[in-house]
Amino acid sequence: MIPPIVLLTDFGLADPYVGQMKGALLRLAPGAPVVDLCHEVRPHCILQAGFLLEASRAHFPGGSVFLSVVDPGVGSARSILAARLGGQLFLAPDNGLLSFLHGQKTSWWRADADTSNASRTFHGRDVFAPLAARLALGADPSSLGRSIDPAEAVRLEQPWAEAGDGCLDCAVLHVDRFGNCLLNLRTEAMPARGRTWVLDDGRSVALVSTYADLAPGQVGLLAGSQGVMELAVNGSSCADLLGLLPGRTFRLTCTEPLP
Repeated sequence: MIPPIVLLTDFGLADPYVGQMKGALLRLAPGAPVVDLCHEVRPHCILQAGFLLEASRAHFPGGSVFLSVVDPGVGSARSILAARLGGQLFLAPDNGLLSFLHGQKTSWWRADADTSNASRTFHGRDVFAPLAARLALGADPSSLGRSIDPAEAVRLEQPWAEAGDGCLDCAVLHVDRFGNCLLNLRTEAMPARGRTWVLDDGRSVALVSTYADLAPGQVGLLAGSQGVMELAVNGSSCADLLGLLPGRTFRLTCTEPLP
């Protein structure tokens, strides 16, 4: 059985780019399941893409090929990485998108891709898709290029918020379709429940368990499904209410001392 090829891009769905990349995959690896993980990564937002991939990989079977194209350096001298962790395979530009794989038992390769007939602005279709098709059909990553030391791959540091002195300095990693703001605060790092918090603008934030625990217009902080805490407003967009986008930072201050 051919393993799935899982797509993550910042292409959006208004243009033919995703469809053309899928067409290349179907032509080169007939019968391979092609799964859309997300195509609404904010343009060029590498850290957001890396977070979504890290949060999602555990829900896919071994052998899955994750093809991630958030590639502001397309057509330049930037290289292409292949990586393997726990039987899953990853392809991405060498721009830090796969940073979350560092520090784990990951094997790394720098792919030798023929770009002579490729569009300089669309490597997702012309370069990445053929490489992903080869992997899905059973090619060993070593056939794509040379093995490298992890230190040779670009690594971006994703700072994770931690409670200190009654404050949480947070950043927005992702805003979902409902306007919920996923934060760089892992659920296990959240201080004990029963606390109330205040935003920079003095707005109160309630620590709750579900969206339904919030009154209309009330801002809440809760453990979401992606392993991180979320800021949310029941029935409307928290991102619109607070003017938040991926990458925005803010401070939450506890209204009572932390233990």
